[in-house]
Amino acid sequence: MDLPRCGRLPISASLPVSGAPGEPGNRHLNAAASAPLPTPAPLSAARAVGRILRYLGRRPGWVALCVGLLLTHIFIELTLPQFLGHAITALGPRGAIATGQLALPSTVAWLVGLVTLRTAIGLVLGPLRNRTALETLGDVRCAVYDGVQRRPFAWHDNSQLGELISRAGTDVFRLQELVFVCLLFAIDVLAGLAGTLMFIFLISPLLGGLTLVAMVPTVGAMAFFAARLQPRWRKVHERHSAMSTVLQENIAGVRVVKAFAREAAEIRRFRERRDEFLRELHSTVNYWAARVPLAQFLFGLGLPLVMWAGGREVIAGRLELGQLATVVFYLLAVGGRIGVIGQITSILQNAGSAAQRVAELLPTPASASSVSTPSLSVATALTGPLCFEHVSLVYDRTPSLRVESEAKDKPVAPTARPAGSGHPALSDVSFTVEPGQTVGIVGPTGAGKSSLLALLPRFYEPTTGRITLGGHDLRTLDRAELRRALAIVFQETFLFSASVADNIAYGRPDALREEIIQAAKAAYADGFISELARGYDTVIGERGVSLSGGQRQRLALARAFLCQPRILLLDDATSAIDPGTERDIQAATAELRRGRTTFIVSQRAASVAQADLILVLDQGRIVERGRPAELLARKGLYAELFQASSANAALPPG
Repeated sequence: MDLPRCGRLPISASLPVSGAPGEPGNRHLNAAASAPLPTPAPLSAARAVGRILRYLGRRPGWVALCVGLLLTHIFIELTLPQFLGHAITALGPRGAIATGQLALPSTVAWLVGLVTLRTAIGLVLGPLRNRTALETLGDVRCAVYDGVQRRPFAWHDNSQLGELISRAGTDVFRLQELVFVCLLFAIDVLAGLAGTLMFIFLISPLLGGLTLVAMVPTVGAMAFFAARLQPRWRKVHERHSAMSTVLQENIAGVRVVKAFAREAAEIRRFRERRDEFLRELHSTVNYWAARVPLAQFLFGLGLPLVMWAGGREVIAGRLELGQLATVVFYLLAVGGRIGVIGQITSILQNAGSAAQRVAELLPTPASASSVSTPSLSVATALTGPLCFEHVSLVYDRTPSLRVESEAKDKPVAPTARPAGSGHPALSDVSFTVEPGQTVGIVGPTGAGKSSLLALLPRFYEPTTGRITLGGHDLRTLDRAELRRALAIVFQETFLFSASVADNIAYGRPDALREEIIQAAKAAYADGFISELARGYDTVIGERGVSLSGGQRQRLALARAFLCQPRILLLDDATSAIDPGTERDIQAATAELRRGRTTFIVSQRAASVAQADLILVLDQGRIVERGRPAELLARKGLYAELFQASSANAALPPG
């Protein structure tokens, strides 16, 4: 087996790596690649809520104005009972003149003015609060999308699409109540209760103490229920995600479901998930509803107690009748706010569970730094050879997100995975490709062909070993710039629900229409595109379902042609194209490959017949390498694959 010819930097050489100050060296890159994957620490509900509420800090002026208006609103509400008390005293036996209180007309005028001012503040505060909360929620949605986009391929490989949709959609929507509560109601309750107690104590320390005695067991009872509520809401959300996953899978796989006549079975499966969700939801709601009668009973005992003690004070002449009435008004307000505390607690527990699930999707320092790598010039590196040096790759198979186990109702979380555990997709792969060469990669199913290609755009990092380009480790090159220098055509073509022209120009959105058409002609796609209803402006269905497999692959090839890449990666890109069209495309790609490094993964011998170097993989290892004629003469695995593919190509259709 030939050794790599990349001798510019030995494997033990040190290279500076941005984002890891004080850790130069290739050995640190290899150590990082081979280290166990870290398990993110689970966030408590309080920390998750705090992380979400940080987004309110992006609008400090709006938040400050909301809080200022709210405090003014609260002060007016606390002042109104004082005027009512004064009016009652003025109407009493001794009258306003004897007590020195405000005259009744003046009291009424003040009440009208305060109520009008409170209404005006409410008209301004409502829209301002709504705008602040909704735009903050929009920031959270963008952050979730950003976090999901920044996650590596391995993270997406081990996540469930239905779970992601549930978290990014339903759970983020639940946070709307959280933002509203923390921006308005929480401040209203805390400031209102503190102000009310202060005014009651100023009127009568005795009545203030009795009010406090009534509040403590009431708040304690609600805290007891609340402490046991958050895990229940977490289960509700997990059951909802499981139901959403079934729905998403059936929509995506509706053709398979119908092909095997499994509609009834899938409906039953969805109903089972729905019933589990409803049972958990009913149990949680009923549990929390039980606290209402208890809280009302405990605090309700305080009102007759205050009336009895306050009445004795009035009879003794130590308290005005209007002052007792004011205390009663305050008690009613306290009761209302305690009821709001119950609602807020329920919302916080519900939203706290949602915040935990959403926080796991937000950008992390690791995911953010992984996108921005050192600024070594990719253009300079492309002038040198591409080398694989003892590269091995082991895929991680642990879950990306904490989800509730349906079997044991225990959270299943990502765990650290020891290096080298599991079956390696690639094992000790070494080879060198000079600029402009075409490399064919063949082998049986599961040999590691696509895994090898996935390492070049850094979809995954090697578990051990390294890949160099022009003597520079790929991990020291800017990832975005590296991928712009590449073009890859996947075996499974993905097209967006957009026009044909937009799909072709996805990698070059500024491309001219003439360039798009030229790329389509090079991929032999112009013919069927011209027959579409609106030609290049035809909007194709989601994932291109309105096109055949061969048509989708030709659009994907056109997308690659338009990018004019320095390195071209074709992952079995002609598998859905008939042999005649494949020969035409090979003629077109021959011109495209000129001066470009090209990797071709294929099961067809004709697709790699013109390659400068063929690598034959089996069980993740290179078992043969050389030119096509040399490999055929050896009568090894390549010769067997060549004969098998030639026999299949010779079979008559049908």
